[in-house]
Order: sequence, then structure tokens, then C-alpha cells
Amino acid sequence: MADCQDLSTLWQKLNDVEHLKDVRFLRMCIYEVLTLLNNGCDVTPALPTVVKLLAYSDTFVKRVAGEIIGILAEQNQEMVLLATNTLVQDCKDVNPVIRSLGLKVLGSLQSPLATEMLHTAVIQGLEDTSPNVRRCSALASARLHHIAPSIVMEGGIWDSLYGHLSDQDSATVASCLCSLEEIFVGEKGIIVSNKLGLYLINNLLTFTPCVQRFVLQFLLKHSPKTKSQVFEHLNSLDESLSKNSSMATTLCAMEVFCHLTSNIPKVKQKAYATGWNSIKMNLARERNEEMVAAVIDYLVRTNFPVNIIDQDFNKFFCRDDDAQFLMRQKIKILCKLITTDNAENILDEFLSSARRLDIDAVKDMVWNLIDAVSTRSEVEISCVHFLKRLIQLGIVGVTECVIQVLAPVSFSDDNYWALLAPCIQDNYQEIKSAVGKVALLDIISFHSQNFSSAPEILEQMMNELEDEVADSLEQQLVHQSENLSLHQNHQMKLGLLGAMVRVCLHQPAKIQMMLAKLMEMCIRDQNRNVRDRALFLYGFLESKSHIKVS
Repeated sequence: MADCQDLSTLWQKLNDVEHLKDVRFLRMCIYEVLTLLNNGCDVTPALPTVVKLLAYSDTFVKRVAGEIIGILAEQNQEMVLLATNTLVQDCKDVNPVIRSLGLKVLGSLQSPLATEMLHTAVIQGLEDTSPNVRRCSALASARLHHIAPSIVMEGGIWDSLYGHLSDQDSATVASCLCSLEEIFVGEKGIIVSNKLGLYLINNLLTFTPCVQRFVLQFLLKHSPKTKSQVFEHLNSLDESLSKNSSMATTLCAMEVFCHLTSNIPKVKQKAYATGWNSIKMNLARERNEEMVAAVIDYLVRTNFPVNIIDQDFNKFFCRDDDAQFLMRQKIKILCKLITTDNAENILDEFLSSARRLDIDAVKDMVWNLIDAVSTRSEVEISCVHFLKRLIQLGIVGVTECVIQVLAPVSFSDDNYWALLAPCIQDNYQEIKSAVGKVALLDIISFHSQNFSSAPEILEQMMNELEDEVADSLEQQLVHQSENLSLHQNHQMKLGLLGAMVRVCLHQPAKIQMMLAKLMEMCIRDQNRNVRDRALFLYGFLESKSHIKVS
């Protein structure tokens, strides 16, 4: 109801002759009408007044009025007819700003009633002396194609768009490419012939950086038929790849290089090397953290050849003022670049960065490192020593992160666990969460022979479990937190069962009594998984004649 009252007031003000003289007030009123429309209010009663304002001299008022009419055109065909008369006159105005605005609004009407006028305006606009009008006309031709495809195809507009690919204004070239792509979407878009591809490449440096990137994306659709054509294109593109000051343009040019040399591996490798030299140069002077992070993400996701950039690994070292998201990206690529030659330097950098990273980032760092060295056994020993040093830092939460990541890890040499086990035993008390404790139990279960203090660790966890069970029986917990606590409780019992049975096989005298107590608790547990696991392991131990479980 309030919206309708506001609209009524605005409508009266817009019809007041005195208010029409105040441009600032008129701008405010027409913009409020647009705001009401966007908020869901029916502004149809004010539409005739809005149509009249299309003829107003102020470009802001004309633009907002055109936007309102464009939104409501489908439901108000009579208003479209009234608006087109004004818009046709605007398309012939001496001011190029008014002409381009008239084309934009006329194209936005999307009404069959405006088809003929839009067709004429587009034809005239493509030959206009103003670059801005030509751009708007090129984009309006795509909208005309939505209303009447036959007019665009049979009226020669598409041919004219092809002709304007040689326009001196780079933005007009981009607009024509965009419109042609939309017009021929049913035929998989514009066809980039060898002649067109060569023309665009030769004129690439005359375009603005934004248009260069746009054109380079289109060139990915071009596949030269002969090697001579490929090398002709590569020679013309070389400067865009090697000497461009725009990081984004360099990456786009490299994509085209890789596309053209997909069947020429040696040339492709040289293109990567040239591209990296250009990226490295731009990266050194780039101060936009988002851009640096995006480039690193590109290098990681596209599997950029590691052998080309591993010598420059220190380019990705973290600075003191780097944001967390940028440090994460740098660590991610450093993990991919690690080799026997640079492992010591990179791991020292990780150790230094760990003091400034949040816990989740540290966990990602350890995970990425483990994933990277899983296929490089020659750097595993360096990784193990790094993990020891990381745990010994004593940073809150770091030990727990390392333990959680290490739980499913299998090193190529089991002796590496003999190096890690003493360090884990010395720092395990820093682990506070149930998830971390379960991960530690998994490690003890699989590598119990390396943990001399395993019985003491298991005894402490057993006591903590008994205390938690006793507390949960005494307190009346909220249903949701009770379910979560029960789930963690069951996971702890399963983890303790597995770890105790494994340790019992190596140190039966120290663990038998505690294991018997745990077995009794688990066999009586309400959770079926816990009961079944306990019964299965009891049967397994019973089959071992040299172990007696009382």
C-alpha cells in the first residue's frame, strides 16, 4: 500500500510543469520509480509519463526511463508504439550519446512492433561515424535476431557485422564478434577462418588489453589446417606472449599458443618457457593479491610443466604482509615444485609460514605436501623431518592437524614411522578433539610396533573415555549435542578396540587387563557397530592360543 502511495506522489510530481525544470529533482523522481519497479510495485499507471520523459534532454533521465519501458514493454504494447517514435528520433540526433542511448533502448524493447524501426536503426548505426554508436548497433543486432532472425540473416546485417571486424575501434570489433557468436549459436558460433584468424592476430596489438583478451578467447576456436599456417600464427602472436605488460593477456596468449601447438610438443614446450618468462616478469611487479592468487591457481589447475618453473620456486615464497588466501595458493604451488634440490629451502619456508597461518591453512599445507611427495619417494625423508619439526613447534592445534592428515598415509619405507613415533609420543597430549584422538588411535593401530609408550597412551584415553561416559549419564544434554557426543563416543570406542588389539599382539602383558575391560564395555554397548566389532575382535583374539583375554 505504501508503494502505491509513493508512486501516486511521484506521478503527480513528474506531471508538474514546474518540477520538469529542475533536472536534479527529476532525476531523483524517475530513479525512485525504477526502484519501486525493482521492488515489485506495479508502476503501470506512471508509464505514459515515463514515455514522455524519453524526449527529455537529460541523458540520465532518458536512460532510466528507457530501462523502465524495456522492463514493462511486453505487457504494454501500446506504450511501445509511443516510445518507438521518440527513440527513432533519438537515433537520428546530432549527439552520438543520444543516438547510442536510443539504440540501446530500442533494442531492449524486444517487441515485434519495434522490429522494422530497430532494423533501420541498426543498419544506419553500423555506418555511424561515432564508435560508441557502432558498438551499440552491433549489440542491438543480436537483440534483433532474437525477435526476427530472418531479418538479420536475409537483410545482410550479419554480413555487415563481419565487415566491421576490421573496424578501427577495438570495442566495436569485440561487439561484432559477440553478436556474431550469438547469431550463429545454432551453428556452434562464429567460424574463425584462417584469413580471419590471421587478421585478428596481426591486429591484436592495436586493440585495448581488454579486447585483446576477448579476441584471444575467440582464437581458441581456430584450428589451422597446415603447419605453415600454424607457424605463421605463432610468429605473429609471439610479441603478445613474450612482451605483453598485461598478465591476463599473457595467459590468454599462452592458451592460444598451447591450442595451436597441441600436436607439436617441442614447440609447445618452448611456448611454455616463453610464457613463464613473461609471467615471471609481470609477477614481480604485480601488487594486486587477487591477481597473483589467480595466476598461481591457473598454474596449478592447468598442470603447467613443473620442470620449467621449479628453478624459480623462490618467486612463490610468502611475504610478511601476504593475506591468508594468497599464502595458501603459494604453498599449494610450492608443494608441486618440491624436488630433492629445493626441498630443504621450501620446507624451511613452510615452517616459517606455519607460524602465520591459521589452523585450516596448516592442515591444507600438510595435506598438499603429503599428496605431492606420495609420487616422489626421493623427498619423503625430507618431508618426515619437516613433520617432526612442525609438531615440535608447539603451536596450538598444529599437532592435531598433522596427526589427522597422517592417519591414512602410507610411506614407501615403514622405517619413516620409527622417526615420527617418538615425536608424536612426546606431543600427543596437545590433541584435544575426538577427531584428533581417533586419528592418533588409527596411527597406533597400524604402527604399534614403533610406539613404545602405546600402552600408557591407550590407558590415558581409556580413562578419559570412562570419564566422558560417566558424565554423559549424569547430565541431561540437548538432543542434538547428545547425538554428536554419542557419535564421537562410538568412534573412540572403535578406535580404542583396534589399537588395543594391535598393541596386545606385541605387548600382551601391558594391555590384557585394559583390553578385557574395554571388551566388556563394548560388548554391552547399545550401538550395533561397536558390539559387532568387539565380538569379532574377541573371537579373533580367542583364536590366538598364546593370548588369553579374561
